[in-house]
Amino acid sequence: MVALSRKEYLLKIIQGRSLDGKNILAIAGQESSEVELWDIENSRKIMCLPQRCSANMTGRLTKKKGLCMAVQAFIPCESGGYVNILSSYEDGSTLWWDVRKPGSPLSSVKYHLESALSIAIDGLCTGGISGGADNKVAMFALDHQQGTFSLRNEIEIEQPGIAGIAIRPDNKIAATAGWDHRIRVYNYNKGNALAVLKYHSATCAVVTFSHDCKLLASCSADTTVALWELYPPKTPSKVLMATEEVER
Repeated sequence: MVALSRKEYLLKIIQGRSLDGKNILAIAGQESSEVELWDIENSRKIMCLPQRCSANMTGRLTKKKGLCMAVQAFIPCESGGYVNILSSYEDGSTLWWDVRKPGSPLSSVKYHLESALSIAIDGLCTGGISGGADNKVAMFALDHQQGTFSLRNEIEIEQPGIAGIAIRPDNKIAATAGWDHRIRVYNYNKGNALAVLKYHSATCAVVTFSHDCKLLASCSADTTVALWELYPPKTPSKVLMATEEVER
């Protein structure tokens, strides 16, 4: 079984927009335990998490967590337009950051016994899913009032290693990409397994859903990309309608 390199994991990036209108890119930093935020338009690094300073104890604490393996940026309604970040680490932990408080995370959890390799946030920013080098998939909720995580569901899979995760834009379906060449599909709200898709012949690296929720794409180290049509939505979701309204 072949695992992805750290470089392949760190190419998972997501674009956000802060209150002042800047296009923000969040990536794992040059320092192994840091997260960097970049202003895309000006090609300028604007922040590190944790923020560097001579007396920063948090920086030393994140270094103890090992390499930053996955980063997810999101903008919850409660943040007033400011970017929040989830960052997952080699020791299996995940930190929740608010860019207005870069010195220390809002909260920290450890859902995995081995490296946390992938993470995804749902379209409403109310929760998400994480996967790791162990045999667990963790579905969690985010309490924006308290700034805390809570575990909704923990799913054990037969073979270890979840390299990629995606949640469909309507928040109904989720999918994982596994080291065992399998794509697993779940009911995101209930947490139950819906299907195991067997096509790839090597490690699956990434999964993603189309904007209209009709297609799932998966890619693998076998050099193929597969398109799947499964559980198409019958009616547009509130998330999709809100997104389309903003785009107009």
